[in-house]
Amino acid sequence: MSLKERIILPWKRIFGKKESAPYDMEDGIEQVLPAFHREKVNMHNKGEREQYIGNCLQQIADAERELHHLEYEYNMVTSHLTDIEELERSPEEIQFDIRETAEKLNELKETQNGYERKKNRISEEDFSRMEKVEGDVQDGIKKLREAEDYQKLVKSDMRRLNGERHAYEYRRDELERELKNASGIAGICFIALVVCLIVLFVLQVTLRFDTKIGYVLVVFIAAVVILKLFLRHGEAGQEIVRVEKDINRLILLQNTVKIRYVNNKHLLDYLYMKFQVKNASQLQSLRERYEEEKAERERMEKASKDYDYYQKEFLRLLRQARIRDTSVWLHQVGAVLEEQEMTRLRQELVGRRKVLREQMDYNRQLAAAAQTEVTEISGKYPKYREEILELISEYERKQKEAAQRRRR
Repeated sequence: MSLKERIILPWKRIFGKKESAPYDMEDGIEQVLPAFHREKVNMHNKGEREQYIGNCLQQIADAERELHHLEYEYNMVTSHLTDIEELERSPEEIQFDIRETAEKLNELKETQNGYERKKNRISEEDFSRMEKVEGDVQDGIKKLREAEDYQKLVKSDMRRLNGERHAYEYRRDELERELKNASGIAGICFIALVVCLIVLFVLQVTLRFDTKIGYVLVVFIAAVVILKLFLRHGEAGQEIVRVEKDINRLILLQNTVKIRYVNNKHLLDYLYMKFQVKNASQLQSLRERYEEEKAERERMEKASKDYDYYQKEFLRLLRQARIRDTSVWLHQVGAVLEEQEMTRLRQELVGRRKVLREQMDYNRQLAAAAQTEVTEISGKYPKYREEILELISEYERKQKEAAQRRRR
């Protein structure tokens, strides 16, 4: 296997889908692929080279980790949509029995809910929504709190990095103006030197003055000024190089922070959509009220033998219709009875899946862009190819260890 193949092949598993066009995000942050500024990195400097390639590999790791979580949620939503299609394709007699049983369940449910509605603890809509995602609520609250706290931290980091970058850019502009001013002053000094020499020469020739001391003083002063300007010019040039490196470092950090901001914003938006809340506190409040309401309803359900019977019959009919996740439909009986409700449910699931697909496509593009950058660097700087391969191998080893830990 050639050296080029050894570099490229480990990355092929990244590409599983055609890339889609990026789209805009809120808060002025665009969901675009991070800009690479390789031309500002000294690739012959080992520290800068390893930092730059390590940044690319970290970008790939973040994208793959995000894809791992997104694909699980995507498969769940897809499975639910498949169940809807299976239900609609089932024979007419099975659909009739399912609808008839659903009507019985709906009637019993309405009877049981009469008492709870009077209590006015929680709306039926909120209860039904929380019931569908009950298994995910506790973890959802934790994720929302962590994501909201992390979003504040990332925004703070972005403001700080942006402020530092502007400060360095302002300093660079000051140094460039200083270099121009030094060049101008040097020109003025040269002109003044010539003028002084001419004046001394005229005085010497026309008035017979002894101007030797004058020549010495003029030349000495001019030499001192020019030397000082030359030294300052060199110091400013060196400082500009240092400032440019700091600016490039901040750009790399900003890229990393922006990627994390976009992924975290995606996670927040999806969780808000999934639980239909505005923040973690609202979800926590809903969960507490739901738990109280659930306890009341469970006590009532124990006394309802008819409801238990029709519930089992409904599940049996759903299994007969080849529905995988039958338990979810116990909380979506209205969708079986009303076509409009079924359409709304389908649209909600399609919307969630679209959001997940866009996030997955975006993270695939992130990984692909970073992989392409590493591959191009390897091709452009062949003498560092072995070193790059070692960095990639180390990255692959860490990814395998992380995967093993997740399986445990």
